[in-house]
Amino acid sequence: MATRKVIQGTAIVRGKGLGKAYFIGRAVQDFTVETIPHHKVVEELDTFEEVRTKVKQYYRNYNMDTSEGHDESGEGTIMKIYEHIMDDPAFKGQVTEYISRKNYTVESAVRSVSKEFIDKFNSAGTSYFRDRSSDMVEICETLINFLNNGGNEKYTFSEDVVLVIDRSFTPSDIVNYNVNKIKGVVSKSAGRTSHAAILARSYSIPVITGVEDIKSRINPHEPVLINAYEDQIIIHPSSDECAEYTAYRERYLQAREVGAKRWHAPAYTPDGVHISVLANISFKDDVHMAQDNGADGIGLVRTEYLLSERETFPDEEEQFAYYSHIISEQNSREIVIRVMDIGGDKAAKFLKMPKEGNPFMGWRAVRILLERKELFRTQLRAIIRAGQGSNYKIMYPMVTSLSEWREIKQFTHVVADELGLPCPPLGILFEVPLAILEIDSFLEDIDFASIGTNDLIQYLSAADRNNSKVNYLYNPAEPAFLRIVDKAIDACTDKGIPISICGEMAGDPMYTIILLGLGLTRFSVIPAMVPIVKEIVSKINFLEIQEELSHLLSVTEIDNIADWIEKKNEELLSDIFERYQIDTVSHD
Repeated sequence: MATRKVIQGTAIVRGKGLGKAYFIGRAVQDFTVETIPHHKVVEELDTFEEVRTKVKQYYRNYNMDTSEGHDESGEGTIMKIYEHIMDDPAFKGQVTEYISRKNYTVESAVRSVSKEFIDKFNSAGTSYFRDRSSDMVEICETLINFLNNGGNEKYTFSEDVVLVIDRSFTPSDIVNYNVNKIKGVVSKSAGRTSHAAILARSYSIPVITGVEDIKSRINPHEPVLINAYEDQIIIHPSSDECAEYTAYRERYLQAREVGAKRWHAPAYTPDGVHISVLANISFKDDVHMAQDNGADGIGLVRTEYLLSERETFPDEEEQFAYYSHIISEQNSREIVIRVMDIGGDKAAKFLKMPKEGNPFMGWRAVRILLERKELFRTQLRAIIRAGQGSNYKIMYPMVTSLSEWREIKQFTHVVADELGLPCPPLGILFEVPLAILEIDSFLEDIDFASIGTNDLIQYLSAADRNNSKVNYLYNPAEPAFLRIVDKAIDACTDKGIPISICGEMAGDPMYTIILLGLGLTRFSVIPAMVPIVKEIVSKINFLEIQEELSHLLSVTEIDNIADWIEKKNEELLSDIFERYQIDTVSHD
């Protein structure tokens, strides 16, 4: 009988999940050898040669990109090694032999040969050869991906899994898999507001990070129960724990279903203030999730996920079709499309991105678009064409100065004029401190505003949100941060400029009450949180909570704010928190 084992980590997405451990970076897990009839051997050899050539070219292209972008990390050198392995007589010859003499399929031959190399490297006993073992895993994964999916499509799972990642958790770890089978993620590192965590949260996938020596503590295919309320990873959970999880899952899904049906109507506070609750989406099919959960519209379309995994920049027609699909599903409801926010933790294969010491504060978002205006023009043309006849708006991230904004705005109007089409309302995602501290100077030149709390808190606190060592500094309850948000909301309200918050803070039920207290009437959250935020809104007297919070904003101690949040949530919202199984105390 397998031994139950508990591993402690740090939860960055709350929830529970149960599945078999699946290692990303371990494509040579247990597999069944498949063979072919002898008369198909030549065809199979041709397939291997075709895939090998494509993968070799893939590594060559990667090497060229990094060499032109000042490859300080050494990735280009590694990719050059991988490229050479594609021509290595030992590897290539052995795969060919397994196909021609043993009648193995290409996949079985690649997996078998890779496993033999890996076993040899691991038995050598030195760190150098163990590293070569990891290289073989990467090569095997890439070959199999190109063989089965052309290098672009998603992997699929036949059973529920918990992804185990012995490195930093990235968005592609979710994007490249069928998310409905992912019940949890365990990783070496990731930040609570990293884009990978945001994606996981949007699909209600619990994530625990900060786990060292993962490979020696979890084995492939072991049953793993993630309890991200207790920061626990349970290997070989007991039958009672599995039964408790099943009951939890049923309660959770029932609460979600009831909430989604109930809150399709607009949300009002008890004193009659209408609060708009919109949805953030990352993929075109997310629009259905937003509608199913009763979203009043789309407050943020993240366009970078259409672009980030592409080897080439999608042309105008492909982007037009993508945006048209999303917009057509909205009918007359509001939809805000953000131009691509590439950079930081969102890489772009089609761009030769320079290696930067601090990419979050480097060449990203509109800074790229203003330099690469051919890309900017293509995206704007596609959005403006797709948006005609709809209630759409365009939003721009990482704007720093008024002069930069005026250049962006003028360029957008030029593109609209070239098309002979009207320009939609244009707005800024305020996430750079310089911009939000001078928000008054922008108000004559914008049609709407939104606050991106994720990056804004990161920049204000000088704490990388992906660095688990400084996560404790990243706190939405900081009085100084709240005063900045309060000033921005007041300034926009006085001028009649619609303002929303679309960062993770808006979708965290812990902070709904404080944002209402700051006077926010427009929330933009992940689809799953729409009914929860609407229900919270229905319990909070808007004017009373504003008056109560105004006395707190003069304090300098974060504990005072945190205590107030905890007290008010317990006093007014405990039934909602219990039903949706939400923590009543912040874990940030």
